[in-house]
Amino acid sequence: MRNRNLDRLYLLLPGHIRVRDYEEGRPLQALMRVLTRELEVVEADIDYLYDNWFIETCEDWVVPYIGDLVGARRLRSFGDDGGALRAYVANTLSYRQAKGTVAVLEQLTRDVTGWPAHAVEFFRRLIQTQNVNHVRPDNLGTVSVRDADGASQAGGPFESTAHSIDVRAIATGEGRYDIPNVGLFVWRLQSFFIPYVFDDEAGYRGAAQPKQAAQGAGHYHLDPIGRDLQLFNRSRTEPALAHLATEVDLPGPLRRRPLHDDLDELRSEMPGSGAYFGSQPVLSIRLDGGAVPAENLHCCNLEDRDDGSWRRPQQPGEVFFDPVLGRLSLHEDDEGRLVEASYAYGAPHEIGGGPYDRRASWEEWRASLEPPEGETLWQVGVTARDEEITDDEDQGGPVVGTIAEAIERWNEEADSGSRGIIAIMDSASYREDLTDEAHHIRIPAGAWLAVVAANWPAEGIAGAARRREPGVLAAQDRRPHIASGLAVIGEAEEGDEPGTLILDGVLVEGTITVLAGNLGRLELRHSTAGAASDDLVPGIEVMSDDENRNARLSALLKSSVSGGIDLGSAAATFEACDSILGEDKSANPDPDSVPTVLAASDADVVLHRCTVLGRMEARTLDADDTLFVGRPDVSRRQCGCLRFCYLPAGARTPRRYRCVPDLQISREQERLERKLTEDEERALRIRLRPVFTSSAFGTPAFGQLASNCPAEILEGGENESEIGAMNALGNRARIANLRDALEEYLPFGLEAGLIYVT
Repeated sequence: MRNRNLDRLYLLLPGHIRVRDYEEGRPLQALMRVLTRELEVVEADIDYLYDNWFIETCEDWVVPYIGDLVGARRLRSFGDDGGALRAYVANTLSYRQAKGTVAVLEQLTRDVTGWPAHAVEFFRRLIQTQNVNHVRPDNLGTVSVRDADGASQAGGPFESTAHSIDVRAIATGEGRYDIPNVGLFVWRLQSFFIPYVFDDEAGYRGAAQPKQAAQGAGHYHLDPIGRDLQLFNRSRTEPALAHLATEVDLPGPLRRRPLHDDLDELRSEMPGSGAYFGSQPVLSIRLDGGAVPAENLHCCNLEDRDDGSWRRPQQPGEVFFDPVLGRLSLHEDDEGRLVEASYAYGAPHEIGGGPYDRRASWEEWRASLEPPEGETLWQVGVTARDEEITDDEDQGGPVVGTIAEAIERWNEEADSGSRGIIAIMDSASYREDLTDEAHHIRIPAGAWLAVVAANWPAEGIAGAARRREPGVLAAQDRRPHIASGLAVIGEAEEGDEPGTLILDGVLVEGTITVLAGNLGRLELRHSTAGAASDDLVPGIEVMSDDENRNARLSALLKSSVSGGIDLGSAAATFEACDSILGEDKSANPDPDSVPTVLAASDADVVLHRCTVLGRMEARTLDADDTLFVGRPDVSRRQCGCLRFCYLPAGARTPRRYRCVPDLQISREQERLERKLTEDEERALRIRLRPVFTSSAFGTPAFGQLASNCPAEILEGGENESEIGAMNALGNRARIANLRDALEEYLPFGLEAGLIYVT
């Protein structure tokens, strides 16, 4: 950005003219400032035009035009990040220079799908008699029974096992090991890294805090909720076109053996060691704020032994960890020390409380917190880092050490029309009871309060002083954990405008309870409600009384995960988008057995791109691109509409448009020119049931539709993408892009198949 100097044209004038202008009251200076502003507009336009000459800096709308100049094929847009397909256009010339090589196919897959990828020529995995002029010593005809790690990778993208020939077609997913076949392995799950947010050695606090396991002191689950958690590799810079990706480059689930070997090599100071624990460690541990050296970490199996215990280190200062189960164990001498960790976990999409970038969400509602004229925005920071806690505004305050204290201050200082923010500045676990009456969040009439996970940066001023400006937040790299429920009560009187509570980026272990009162709006954005170690507990519960208070309450879930929601008889409207409601631990949830996850019999419900893993009740219902596993029961079916949704048999809903399986039943009846029999319709409905990779909360693939899910559901959304909470990913567009691009770059005579690793 150019430095803004409104007098730069004026200063170019001769000195005697400026002196005369000063004597006349500087009218010429005012005129020159007007001209300078217009000059800045012209200069900015020139800058934009210059930036648009290059694919790296141009605006999204320019990308197709540059693509036309280099002859790049037009591809479909998908998601927010892949919409411009900038990398595909930028690398087109490189593709053509190395056309036909496996490295190009791998890079092409990454660019047109947005998924990390690895390409494999399957003829290299065939058992064959080798030519003595081209011997491949690693291509053995038999499997080594002593190579446990090699055996564990059989059938995967990095296997060393040789196979007999398989002549079935790879494009259909049936065959694999044949001479013309190329496998394109892709990783659909994303890796979300939880970093250290205050990265200094002295007095460190504020990172993710493992939870003590039932085995007692010295035993921890890395997940602050207390679940077993598969750790993932961190996302890394993509390898150059001349090099194929290796396991260490890809954001997949971590395995024990490679991490164990890497740590052994570090301890032996072998050249090339530190692939996983070098500049970008996949796991780092701190005890009482001090970093545990990688040499003191030991990767091992921490499954329950016969007596229920785990393995433990023999030396103080050492840490045993299990990346598959997400467990830690310490020496007995370290049992009383505070444990903090930095690691990555996997998920299909940016849904629920997570450390990903949420600045777009913050921009959506920040304007609503502008205080009335003449008032200031109320804000308090919360952190577990003792050095940040202060009430002195010239030292970065006000910052407190607990959420309970922040709530107490809000309750004492807020009044009608107040605007406030409680900024949780780290990823710590706040294990305090926020459900007792003293810590109920009280929202006065017309007041707005936001509880948001975000950094509240401090800027230096004169001397050693520093200040934090209210409303200046960076909503990323934080995932705080609230180890209890929350209770909120609206205090607006009859006839007053009720207030609003917003939660953004938090992981709430208990239920969010709206007590009997008069609350106007409750919003959950990029948050998880009802998280627990075993199951999703109820996420939201609205209380009422004989006076039917909370009657004007409207609730919003956006990019969130919630357990069961009970709006009682009080709430008026409920809206959810890009969210998952409920869970089911069976691989294929049965619509007859799933529980009710949304009880809103007196509410008007609107759902956009949601996955509802249970039954629901509503007064009216509008929905699009939503997957209903259980049966919705709508009392007023004369209004509302369902578009591009999946519905099980027996659903009581308003009119439907292009819903599954209604559309397929109608088409089949038109083809047969008769009505389907009950058995025929039942068979068609069974075939068209959704299939999930996992519908159990806490698993990396929670909410992801499986690759063998019926195509009618995978392509049944309005944008021809899948129905449900993952619709915005545009997976069908990614696959179609790859299919089109392979027509140009796949060598003649070869066949390619897309293989999902995650």
